[in-house]
Amino acid sequence: MKLKFKVTAAFAILIIAPFLIVGWISSSKATDAMMDELGRTTVQLVKQNHLTIEKTMSEVNDRTTTFLDSYFFDYSNGVFWQRIETLGDIKTADDILERWSSDGTEFSLYMFNVEQMQPPIDLSGKRRGFNYLNSDGYGLPYWTLHAIRAAGGGTFRLVQSEDGTSDVRFMRSILDPQKYDSIKGFLVVSNLKVLLNRDLVSVQLPDNAGLFMFNELNELLMKTGPAELTMDRVPQQAEKRMEGYYFAQQNGQKWLFAYSWRSAFDTHLVYQIPLDSITGNQTSFRLLMTIVSIAYFIFVLGFLLYLLRILVKPLTQLVALTKVYEPGKPLALREEPLRSDELGILHGAILKMTRRLNQSVEENYVMQLKQKENELAALHSQITPHLLYNTLDSIYWYALDSGNTGVGDMVKDLSKLLRIGLSKGRTMITIEEELEHAQAYGRLQMQRYPDTFEMSWDIDEALKSSLTPKVILQPLIENAIFHAVSGMEGEGEVVVRVRQEDGEIRMSVLDNGFLPVSYDRLNAIVQGEITDAGYGIRNVHQRIQLHFGEAYGLSYAPREGAGGRGGGTVATIRIPLGSGE
Repeated sequence: MKLKFKVTAAFAILIIAPFLIVGWISSSKATDAMMDELGRTTVQLVKQNHLTIEKTMSEVNDRTTTFLDSYFFDYSNGVFWQRIETLGDIKTADDILERWSSDGTEFSLYMFNVEQMQPPIDLSGKRRGFNYLNSDGYGLPYWTLHAIRAAGGGTFRLVQSEDGTSDVRFMRSILDPQKYDSIKGFLVVSNLKVLLNRDLVSVQLPDNAGLFMFNELNELLMKTGPAELTMDRVPQQAEKRMEGYYFAQQNGQKWLFAYSWRSAFDTHLVYQIPLDSITGNQTSFRLLMTIVSIAYFIFVLGFLLYLLRILVKPLTQLVALTKVYEPGKPLALREEPLRSDELGILHGAILKMTRRLNQSVEENYVMQLKQKENELAALHSQITPHLLYNTLDSIYWYALDSGNTGVGDMVKDLSKLLRIGLSKGRTMITIEEELEHAQAYGRLQMQRYPDTFEMSWDIDEALKSSLTPKVILQPLIENAIFHAVSGMEGEGEVVVRVRQEDGEIRMSVLDNGFLPVSYDRLNAIVQGEITDAGYGIRNVHQRIQLHFGEAYGLSYAPREGAGGRGGGTVATIRIPLGSGE
């Protein structure tokens, strides 16, 4: 008994000890991998936040560029800013700068007093709006040196105000458009802390974490959180304008630093996050994971032994079944399941699958026979339209030979209606073919209602090659004739118009009918809200939307500019431009 216990214990040690070592090593590597993934994920977060901040900074830069384009690159506007002298001029300048201020920012303009203007008031005390600088450059504010170095470009700087507070400002020198090495003044946008801080605060970080943004002079432009950081504590590779992360021990606490550099304004964004707030107690976690792994291993080992005993035999039977089965040949097997567990269910499912597969093979054979029959029927059905076309052509030539050109033309138009309407089974034709179909129908109706109405065509030739669903104009022309102009005794007018408007193709049918029309009811019929009338126009609308989407279709509206002939209706079809070119 003791020997059996010792053997069992030795066997357990031989199995569990390596597993414990492997588990501990795996846990350590998993922790390292998790830390690496944490660092890379934080870097991605820094880059995304930095990109958002840079976008805000770019918007400020673009706004100042637009201001300069609007007020300085035009000679008359540029002269105005150099010759401001009266109170009215100062107010006008301040009002313009106030209008350009938004989101809490303030636009200010500092111009060199080259023209020696003498304003009635002292502008040196103004903190915003328009101001003059000495033309000889004496007494320039210190921040102007940064704007001068930027040579017309924009730069963000941390500026100390006279009241001791600091402010982030965007400044750029205003170059003379006639002489780019000459500076006319400076445009300054102040109060940017609120604007930039909005983007920083939008990121939710753990307690005691900090976000810091530095410019190219390593000035701390913005920060959030209680932590403090300067660029000299950021690793050298960050100063070399790279992105990345590193872990550092400071004041008995381990920190994660992630940083990013953006070239547009030469700025660095740094995240400083206490590692414990993210990872917690890693040692306890690794020990817990090791214990759980051991328990899981023992459970899996016992379960595998159980599976080996109950799975080998039924799986062998299933393998034998798959070897003897051929699709289309029934199996002589009993229908009762081998057992009531999952393997029995699997056995029954395989039997059902073989029966369904055999049935599918049989159905596929029957479908192939029917397909051959349908192909023969389709070939036979093509004979009937061909015979009809030949018959109409014979009637057309017989009418011409008999001197009855009117009947001949009507037969020719009817033949064209049938040919384009069938279109060899196509659902899409060119607008040119659709217009030919509509014109043939219009000529037939003008023969039916002589001296009742006139038809005119306003077509953009460049759109004729575009594709359209076939037979969509004819129902609209038919409605315009029957419901609007058929009883107007020579005063009727139907206009078909094809134009390009608002980046799309619009095909319109206009009439000058005088009878009252409910356009709400017509559009309800088109939209399918009323189904007991208007099958033709509803069919047109549905086919257009099936081809091009719900943004396009058919609509009805009153005709504009009908003059003294009455009201009139316009039916408009909208399809995308270049739908088939």
